[in-house]
Amino acid sequence: MNVSAWCPASGDRHGLHWSDGVLTDRDPGANAIDLPPGAFAVPGLIDGHLHLILGGLGLEMLDLASCTSRAEVERLVRARHGTLESGRWLIAQGWNEDRWGGEQPTAEWFDGLDGRQVVAWRMDHHACVVSRSVMARLDLSSTPAGGDIVRDAAGCPTGLLREAAAWHIAKPAIPAPSVRERRTALDAAVHHLHARGVTGVGSMEYGADLEHVLAPCRHDLPLRMAITLLDRDWPLDVTQGVTFDRTDRLWVIGYKSFIDGTLGSRTARMHDPYADEPSTSGLWTELAADGLLRTWVEHVLANGLSPSMHAIGDAALTAALDALERDERHIGRIEHAQTARVEDIARCAGRIISMQPLHKAEDAPNAPSRLGASRMDRFFRFRDFANAGARLVFGSDWPIVTCCPIAGMRAAITGIDRTGAVVATEQSLTPTEALYAYTLEAAQSLGFPSGCGSLHAGAPADLTILDRDPRTADWASAPPRVLMTIVAGTIVYQAS
Repeated sequence: MNVSAWCPASGDRHGLHWSDGVLTDRDPGANAIDLPPGAFAVPGLIDGHLHLILGGLGLEMLDLASCTSRAEVERLVRARHGTLESGRWLIAQGWNEDRWGGEQPTAEWFDGLDGRQVVAWRMDHHACVVSRSVMARLDLSSTPAGGDIVRDAAGCPTGLLREAAAWHIAKPAIPAPSVRERRTALDAAVHHLHARGVTGVGSMEYGADLEHVLAPCRHDLPLRMAITLLDRDWPLDVTQGVTFDRTDRLWVIGYKSFIDGTLGSRTARMHDPYADEPSTSGLWTELAADGLLRTWVEHVLANGLSPSMHAIGDAALTAALDALERDERHIGRIEHAQTARVEDIARCAGRIISMQPLHKAEDAPNAPSRLGASRMDRFFRFRDFANAGARLVFGSDWPIVTCCPIAGMRAAITGIDRTGAVVATEQSLTPTEALYAYTLEAAQSLGFPSGCGSLHAGAPADLTILDRDPRTADWASAPPRVLMTIVAGTIVYQAS
């Protein structure tokens, strides 16, 4: 294979060959590949945080991400309604009220669909709006802790549910996909990831999906998967996480808990009220709302597993760091960390901070209104975390945003947001730093097989071949393109 290569472990450039799925410094002859001039090999890209099966299912959902008005939402929903057989639920995702001026969607938006059951998830999946026919199936008489049932001036539910209300009231009413449908979604998700250069993932999944969908193919999955289990009822039963039969393609690393919500929904827990909604500082959710977060963390750690905590607001980050005080091995993970006070940055030294650069691109246009000018220095502190010695791991949170690592690196390197504006470049990273976060740091923090995330003799032959050197590419206007994806020496994607 006549390419240039980059090795995070040493920075060397060299030719690459492999035999029996492992990189070698000798040319075995059988694995020569013709690539165009300038092609550049990097360690197989790893998405450190996504939801694989949900992402695969989402490929078939109605996508509302492009909608910039209520009329557009209604038009797309009506069009999908016309293609579905009677009785089938219409599931959509991706709407964002900030794209049309802030008007919150209601059940009224889905009137006139012959009683069709409609559920439309906000782009962050922390809120959903349901049709009147779905509302009639739900018990909306009381609001669960850590949730919000939005009501009109007369006190009647509007159909919009946030956080625990969406997860614990609306979601259980939605018909669950069959095992066959979830396996089909898995196949579609893997193919989708390979085309974006991804060779491995850290995926958040439920125990039932691990047992019925993932475990049956754990010996021959065409990508590597570190699983963080989302089952988080208290008291926590860690049996599945402790006893799962690991392979080099599938293993369980730990459990996840949600401390708060999202910045876009104003449910991320902040130390200070939201600038554009001073009546709230966000929500504590789940175990944090019940005062059990530290106990949960220590229970997970005691069983040799990694506690992963969703923490977007600055107060949620403080709570996560407090809960990790006894994590001397630094195996706990803080997910998102979108806002941080200066006094908490130093506390992140040695900690795994798992961030999603495209969330910065998505939230940046509205962050000044949410946080106010005086708190914008707390927003997506990539550089400050790196300088403090945090272990930065990058991912996508797919299907919340695209699972393309190249797009994520572009956001982290350039500061360009979804509108094309350039935001907080003082927090941007170098291409090499961004690549580390998608390769070596991701591999090590997620317990990938030894050698993954770097290129050297004896390492697994997980490679992403780009059309140019990512260290010198013009990331603003001409980012690299994926030419080929290789997992354990098998070509799983090749650009046409």
